[in-house]
Amino acid sequence: MKTIRFALLLVFLVSITAGCSSNPSSSSDKATNYYTQLGIGYLQKGRLDLAALNLEKALAKDSSSADTHHYYALLQERLENNEKAGKHFRKAISITPKDSALLNNYGSYLCRMGKYSAAEDAFLAAVRDPLYKTPEFAYTNAGICTRKTGDSARAEDYFQQALAKNNRFSEALYQMAKLNQEKGDYAKAEAFLYRYNESAAPSPESLLLCYQVQTSLKEMDKAEACATALRAKFPESAAAGQVN
Repeated sequence: MKTIRFALLLVFLVSITAGCSSNPSSSSDKATNYYTQLGIGYLQKGRLDLAALNLEKALAKDSSSADTHHYYALLQERLENNEKAGKHFRKAISITPKDSALLNNYGSYLCRMGKYSAAEDAFLAAVRDPLYKTPEFAYTNAGICTRKTGDSARAEDYFQQALAKNNRFSEALYQMAKLNQEKGDYAKAEAFLYRYNESAAPSPESLLLCYQVQTSLKEMDKAEACATALRAKFPESAAAGQVN
């Protein structure tokens, strides 16, 4: 069975570092922003109980804050309260329907829920914003989600569009390497892995893919080097258990 690495969480990590976009003027607005920022910070640290406490305080202060609904939706998704997450995503979008980071994250949520067509629509809506600073995330996520439908050709097109926006975007490079490995074009897969390694630190998945590609190319010394690095850096990973 083919294993596809899905990196939809990357958009979540990027988006929550951006903070709230509001410019509060009233004391109520300031309190909402304060509690939302605290909630985001705790969400980043994995303190989900404190994230919930502060985001719920923010919602109590102002139930019309798109930012608060957005991050509360992300929290609920982390807690696997998927119905509640969807409710707050939709509320946030009803308030700020053109927020690209929000559309990205909503698309990721829809993809995880198996709503692939709706997810693709959300990702494409995100990249329509000419001011969106990281469209490579949305294009890559569109490709990842499209791969789940079995349409590798369209997925590859999305990954290429991501790389056209940022030719060092590591997740798109990894996905292109994986696609080419699965197509049997091992030389091209190796080339994308080389570019990946210039852009990001090795991961268990990239080292396993390196081992697989070099084995297919009959470059056994290189394959063993990848396997050795995988065992040394990530000995407890599932990937390490897949090398001899």
